[in-house]
Amino acid sequence: MALADDIQTLTTRTLSELAESHDYYTFTKRVWRLLQEVVDEGRKLAYLNPTTGTRVDEHVLLVRSQRFVAGNLASSSFQHFVSLFEDFIFELLRLWLAAYPASLSKKQVEIGGSEGTDKNAIVLSVVDKELNELKYERLADWFVYLERLAKLECPTADEIEQLAEIKASRDILVHNHGIANAIYVSKSGTRARYLDGDKLDVPEQYHRESWQMINKVVRDVSIAAIAKVRPG
Repeated sequence: MALADDIQTLTTRTLSELAESHDYYTFTKRVWRLLQEVVDEGRKLAYLNPTTGTRVDEHVLLVRSQRFVAGNLASSSFQHFVSLFEDFIFELLRLWLAAYPASLSKKQVEIGGSEGTDKNAIVLSVVDKELNELKYERLADWFVYLERLAKLECPTADEIEQLAEIKASRDILVHNHGIANAIYVSKSGTRARYLDGDKLDVPEQYHRESWQMINKVVRDVSIAAIAKVRPG
């Protein structure tokens, strides 16, 4: 029962943070739109960033706001969606392995500790090591691993493909200045939106659909996992 409660707590927190992240995107965008209305009314504005020394008036701020909304805001919130998803999956795996250490090989646990070492500490150390290695595998392998452990039968193959492209897009934004490469194309498979060398973008519809997919999979995986722990 404790595991089910832990999974529910993790899920509630993740869904709340996902909602807050999308609210940040939506309401921040709306605030920038209000700026357009203020400028259209003839209002004068002047601001100074004391840290960078940058000064702007209403016209410069309006130009920058359009760029911020189209680029920075969409990209940063999208990246946060994916980070929250990754944190959810790996924390779920950590909770499951800690509750069912028999899923780890006896040899692994023996190697991970020494005489006199607390057994729980050994198990958690081995779990963390194994999951840290799994993080560098393809997203599809994460779910192969989860299915082997918990037999959740979700998400679907199609959803995993969509998630793989979403994560590959995030990785390109973070690690390759937003320029798609052969790794992106390979990881995205038939879902690839860009070719090697293309500039990757996060359009409004894609941004929304990515959030919806992540939100759905978090919910589905959580429901299936809790059902396994609380059968019937």
